[in-house]
Amino acid sequence: MTVQIIVGYLRLIQRVLQQEQIDLHQIGVPDVLIQQFHAYLLNEQSHQFDLAQYAQLLQHLQTQFDRPISLVLAERVALQDIGLVGYLASTSLDLQHALQLFGQYYPLLYKQTNTEPLNILQETHYIKIYWRGLCEEWKSFYELNLALLFKIASMVVQVDLMPPTHLTLGYTPQLALSYYQQFFNCSVQVEPKQYSIQFPKQVLAVRSMAADSQLNQMFSKQAENYLAISNPALQQQQFKYKITTLIEQGLLQQGRLQCYIATQLHCSERTLQRQLKYYSLHFQDIVDEYRLQKSMQYLQQGKSFTDIAELLAYADQSAFSRAFKRWTGKTPKQFLKENSQSAFDQDA
Repeated sequence: MTVQIIVGYLRLIQRVLQQEQIDLHQIGVPDVLIQQFHAYLLNEQSHQFDLAQYAQLLQHLQTQFDRPISLVLAERVALQDIGLVGYLASTSLDLQHALQLFGQYYPLLYKQTNTEPLNILQETHYIKIYWRGLCEEWKSFYELNLALLFKIASMVVQVDLMPPTHLTLGYTPQLALSYYQQFFNCSVQVEPKQYSIQFPKQVLAVRSMAADSQLNQMFSKQAENYLAISNPALQQQQFKYKITTLIEQGLLQQGRLQCYIATQLHCSERTLQRQLKYYSLHFQDIVDEYRLQKSMQYLQQGKSFTDIAELLAYADQSAFSRAFKRWTGKTPKQFLKENSQSAFDQDA
């Protein structure tokens, strides 16, 4: 799988190289990779750089630091490094608006992507941003995106944020979890292939220091136009995001979920089906993915199987348990037992 990233990620590395006076040749980076790195920096239109190459660079850079390279890079980030997404965040009205825009235009961090979308869930007391990490070789990049999201949120409001309430890494990091706990100032756990950061709900109303509704609307229009003409995978991810954001409320409504979502998108069910087919998506697959993510979250929160079944609109507890086993190959009880053991091993 090839995933091409925007040039801002390379500029971030270049900034660290210059500040720390690190020579890529001297730390063993292959000449071909160095040439591609500089070629993309000089002309991003004529050259490409993919995530596998970036992960390779991060591995070499890690040898020069005694802290996770993802955290080192995040400390040097500038809003312009994440391009249009950074400008959208900086001109948003408040932190809630910034996070919503980040979720909506997350695909713009990639030039071409088949990766899982970023999801945002708002509960009564917190907001959670999460995605699946499907490739262990890219774990430093996933960690970097978590750290960037945290740092950019702080830059947008230019105040000391209340720390996240919880953070998960999808793979065991190369260095100790204590580095991440110190950086994020919160508890950190490893959950297989799950990356997430959770903020207390009260931080969402903190106003952006550079809030500008007119400028933000202009940037939003540019982002929409870019997605409309860019790689089909980006358009697919954007459409999938729209549906995912409506599922939670739709499950609470009486009647068919697909009908509710079509109504919210101002189209007929038949039109919705045509759009799904155009983007090579299946409605039930999107719903199942949402239910899986929520069910794992609810299980870890200690909710009963009966409550989870009700929250996710299953007929009963047995129907939920069968669906969970179909998704994961494990029963909810097995999942809880394995995760409890994993947390015990981390503490040990």
